[in-house]
Amino acid sequence: MSVENRKLSVTLRREFHAPIDLVFRAWTEAEHVAQWMKCDAAAKLELDNWVPAVGTRFRTHMSLEGVFEAHGSGEFITVEPPTLLEYKLHADEALNMPEMQVRVEFREQDGRTELTLTHSGIPSDQMCGIIEGGWTNSLGMLGERLEGRAEGASA
Repeated sequence: MSVENRKLSVTLRREFHAPIDLVFRAWTEAEHVAQWMKCDAAAKLELDNWVPAVGTRFRTHMSLEGVFEAHGSGEFITVEPPTLLEYKLHADEALNMPEMQVRVEFREQDGRTELTLTHSGIPSDQMCGIIEGGWTNSLGMLGERLEGRAEGASA
C-alpha cells in the first residue's frame, strides 16, 4: 500500500453537561445543527434534507464571506437514538476528496453526556489537521449551546 492510498482518522472525545436526549437532538435537528456544526462561528451552514434516517441523503453548504465556500453531500448509514449516529460524506472528485465517514457515539453518565466522534477515511495528514481543527471548533460551539440550554431548562 502506498502512502497516497492510506486513510487516516480523527477521534475526539467530549463531555457535555447536558442529558443525552438533548445532545442527540442537537445532532439530529437541522435547525440546531446549522448553528454549531461549522468550522468558524462566523460561517454560515445550510442543510438540505438533514433527516437522520438510514438511507436518507443530505446536502450541505458552508460559507464564510470572502474566505471560502464548500458544498458537500452524504447519506445516513446508522441512526440509533440516542446512542449512535453515523453518516458517510460522498467523495468529491473536483476537490480530490474520497468518501469519508463520521461516527458519533453518545453515552449518558450521571446526567452528562460523553460523546466520541470519529471522522475516518481522511486522505492526508494535512487534511487530518484541518478536519480535527474544524471539529474542535464545532464541538466547542455545541458545548456552549448545550450548556446554555441545559441551564435554561432547569431554571
